[in-house]
Amino acid sequence: MADLGEKIAQVEGLVDKRLKIGGLRFTYTSLVGAFALIGTIVGSLYGGFLMYQKVEGIANLDLGAITSQMAKTSSEVLRIEEHANAIKIELKKDMTDLRNSQWNLESKVDTKLQSVDTKLTNYDTKLDRFEIKVEKTKEDINKRIQESLDNPLAN
Repeated sequence: MADLGEKIAQVEGLVDKRLKIGGLRFTYTSLVGAFALIGTIVGSLYGGFLMYQKVEGIANLDLGAITSQMAKTSSEVLRIEEHANAIKIELKKDMTDLRNSQWNLESKVDTKLQSVDTKLTNYDTKLDRFEIKVEKTKEDINKRIQESLDNPLAN
């Protein structure tokens, strides 16, 4: 612990020690304060210089060129918007045409299906009539055969 106490005493003693620089006497504390003051002044000057550069840069902006560029950009945006609206209208028309074509196709398919259904119903009806006629003809033929077999004169 004695070593630590000696070190603390040496650090505390620095406040009282004086340096001689260029014929002037300074303490360590006054040197640190002077260095801080000089650093603050130099930093403020540098910050002021940077601020001056930024203000000069803003002052040198060509507002007319910026305004004309903004107007040009605005007109291009309007042109693109008009073009997009024209495309939108064309797409709506195309969608309407496609919907109408689909409805026409569905109508034609429904008409064909109804026609085929009607034809199938007619064929079923004709087939039923034909089967009835065949059955009647078969009965008539069987009846004639039976009558011929039953007729004693037929021998």
